[in-house]
Amino acid sequence: MQPHVSALPPLDLQPPAVAPAARRNLARALATAALALALTVPLALLAGRLWGEWSLLMQEERSVASAAVIGFHNVYPAISRAVHPEPWHRAEGADVFIWSGWKHGEGHRWFKLAAGDCDLATLGDPIGRDVARAIDHPEVETGGGEIWARMPEEVDVAGFATGQTACAYPKLVLGKVLVVNDVIDGLPRLVHHDPFQGPERGPDVAVYDSRVDGRRITMGSCGFSMGRRHVLYDRGTESLWVDRGDGLEAFSGKLKGKTLALVGRLPTTSWSDWRSDNPGTRLLVGALPAPAATAAE
Repeated sequence: MQPHVSALPPLDLQPPAVAPAARRNLARALATAALALALTVPLALLAGRLWGEWSLLMQEERSVASAAVIGFHNVYPAISRAVHPEPWHRAEGADVFIWSGWKHGEGHRWFKLAAGDCDLATLGDPIGRDVARAIDHPEVETGGGEIWARMPEEVDVAGFATGQTACAYPKLVLGKVLVVNDVIDGLPRLVHHDPFQGPERGPDVAVYDSRVDGRRITMGSCGFSMGRRHVLYDRGTESLWVDRGDGLEAFSGKLKGKTLALVGRLPTTSWSDWRSDNPGTRLLVGALPAPAATAAE
């Protein structure tokens, strides 16, 4: 006897009916999505192109600004065609002589040291003293001025604030003069840019109290380095000085052993940022001629 099997209803393989209104809404949604997809790629390409053109324009403007002539006054090296003799340093008994340049009417000039004052093997080749002309009489603009207005926004300055006075020293100037014999709030200050200072040793601009035993001294560039540090000389005694970290120390001459106290090391910032934080800042814009009495001495 065969088992009884009840008949199953047939499967409905047709999609469910969609109302005309729903069908129209679905069609619109699909059309909108397709249009958005079609526009996305061209808009993305256009945005990328516009951004690229904008970036190139900004780069070109920065390049033009950085190449603009600012017009700092009397800031230029004292070009010398003098060639140092060989050898350019020598020992004579208890004395050591290091070439310091050539002077018309005198011939070769020498710094005189005592034997043992320095390791001659650590000295870098000399270019001559004062080829980088120190600024002895700074010209400044405070809170505005002709050169102030020409300074590009992104030009680098070394900023120094004392609490009473803010000072900005353009790196474009410091790179040429290396030394600024300044007076800030009535106090003598030496601003020194060391071109041999690498970033691993911190800021390359330092400010020192330029008094020795209560008397102001002024400095110039020797034109050589010692142990990858720029060497300076004081104009009164021609003692030689180098940065020892906590101050500028004389390692030869009458002032040997004396130290100019470090006031601070100056970070580099953009002119726009420094000016924004210090709107009344004192800006170094060049070098003034020496007063007649000083020039005659």
